[in-house]
Order: sequence, then C-alpha cells, then structure tokens
Amino acid sequence: MLQANKGNNSAFRQESHLSGQVKPSALPELKVEPFTLSRVSRLLSWSDSERELKLWSGNTFKGSPSQQAFISHLNRGNLHPFAGISQHGNFVAYGELVGVKGGEGIICRVIVEPKLRGQAYGRSFCSKLLGIAFDELSYTHLTLNAFHFNAPAIRCYKALGFRQIAFRPKARRFQNEDWDLVILRKDRPLFS
Repeated sequence: MLQANKGNNSAFRQESHLSGQVKPSALPELKVEPFTLSRVSRLLSWSDSERELKLWSGNTFKGSPSQQAFISHLNRGNLHPFAGISQHGNFVAYGELVGVKGGEGIICRVIVEPKLRGQAYGRSFCSKLLGIAFDELSYTHLTLNAFHFNAPAIRCYKALGFRQIAFRPKARRFQNEDWDLVILRKDRPLFS
C-alpha cells in the first residue's frame, strides 16, 4: 500500500500543490495512511442522514451502506482509500484516489469528521492526497465532482489549485431536489 511522503522535501511538495492562498503551516497537521477495515464503522457514522450520505458518496451506494457493502466497495480495482490521522492519533478524514498509476486520477468520497469541519482539516488532508496522487501514483491530472451547493468543498478544492472545467445542471436527483454538479480538475504540477 502507498504511504504519504515523509522525506525531507515533503514541505516543498505540499507547498507545490497549494495555490498560495493558504500557507501549509496554517493547516492542521495530519498524517495520511492507507485506510484500514477497523475504521469502517466510524467512517459510516459520519453521515447521519440519507441526504448527507448522498452528498458524500453520490450514486455509489443505494441507501445507507452496510459495513459489508462498504468493504465490497473498497475492493474495486484501482481504488486507493486513505485515512487522515490527527497529531493525537485520531481518525479524522477519509478520501479515495481512483485510477491507474501514470494515468488520469479521480479524487472522491472525501469526508471529514463532522465536529472538525470548517477547521481546514479537509484542506490539509486533500493537500496530502495531492502529494500521493502526483508524486507516488504519477497521475497526469486529477478530477473531482462536487455538488454546486457544497460551497465549503468547492472553496477547499479551488484553494488547492483545482479549476472548474464543467457544470452539469440537474445531474443528480435527491427526493424532490435537482442537484447540479461542478466538475473540477488539477493538472500535475511541473515540479512534482
């Protein structure tokens, strides 16, 4: 499994993935490691409504996933699940990188523990995922989808250098709501 880069130049690599709006020193310190099955129950507890689950996972699951359904999801080919671990050793974030090494990548299903949202944990975690995506998996670029009303997520991704490349109106339907989809992309930095 892949590990986050811990070499002497990791600060440089982290900075190279940021757009300059947030200094890496201002972000919460996180370690990124491969996701383990022992964390599935806790992860699934972070979405406490059907709407939140849909916001996090899109159409990946029909209804609330059981632990077994989520474990089956983790067995998909070319899926690399990661956990964000706080400096106190707590599991605080989850996200996936999907794609073949050296090809195009997708960052998806990023979620932060609810009580820590709005404190830059998502930005710190995603910054580390970018390092893995570009430095270890050698993706040429990353794309992601976000629902138009998820402004905190879109701000986070744009602060990390993602740019909007498409907008799909009414791409998803949840109950009586139509949700527009924003598609964002970030190319591999030249010096990565």
